Amino acid sequence: MCRILFLKWTNKKKALDYIDAFYKAWFDDPHLCNVIKSLNIKNIKNQHLHWWGYLLVTKDNINTYLSWEAFFNDEFGFENLKNQIYNISWEFLLMSELRLTDEWHISSINSHPFFFSTYNWYEWWFFYNWLLDHEKLALLDWFDYKNFVRKNGTTIICHSISKELEKWSTVKESLLKPVKAVKSGYNIMCFLNDNNWNFKAYINAYCKEKILENLNHMEYSKLIKKYDDDLFFVWSNAIWVYKKDNYIVMENWEFLEFDINFINEYYFNWYDEGMEMNI
Repeated sequence: MCRILFLKWTNKKKALDYIDAFYKAWFDDPHLCNVIKSLNIKNIKNQHLHWWGYLLVTKDNINTYLSWEAFFNDEFGFENLKNQIYNISWEFLLMSELRLTDEWHISSINSHPFFFSTYNWYEWWFFYNWLLDHEKLALLDWFDYKNFVRKNGTTIICHSISKELEKWSTVKESLLKPVKAVKSGYNIMCFLNDNNWNFKAYINAYCKEKILENLNHMEYSKLIKKYDDDLFFVWSNAIWVYKKDNYIVMENWEFLEFDINFINEYYFNWYDEGMEMNI
């Protein structure tokens, strides 16, 4: 039960406004309050109390941050993210997730983004919210579920996706494979390097039809988006409470793909550069 944020392009001021609204929605989320009342969940009110993290990509850096603390207890981490955004000189990509976990232990290791690499050279960072039957997914891939008892369920999801990528399935097919074990929904973000000079970002929005029939659950789970000339963003619905605008609700099964073509890469050869190494 998490909140996700995706920002891309160049408008830093607007991005900072959305980041502030996003984190306010984490601290006081009316949709979460309605859901936990309908599910009769104890000891939770309206806050996403658990870990948070982000992935910030600029032309010169791929920077990740993981914390087991809630952002309102992590003033340094939160202000550092805003300072980084403020000092960006060109395009950027930001993905962030705010966590309220449903099971298993809490630690920075289990914070999102998760980083994975595959035998066929994919490198990728992954965010996910809503609920899957992780034991079912492990069985589908012939994983021994007992090996994951001290890891977050997202670990199983990422191993399943990696296994599919290593079969040379398409990225979309691989990212959507875990839907076979979905309990409620499968909203994801992914940033991927395919080792062929292609960096891409992906977003998927999906909820089971049964969830969409319940207004409280639908409002909590849906993603909203907005295209501007200098900024594109997707986020979980609660941010609308803190920043009014004309948003578009992402369709169920809507899958977005973006080329991240602003990253600087430089390839060189020691000998071509006139360098020799004495070994």
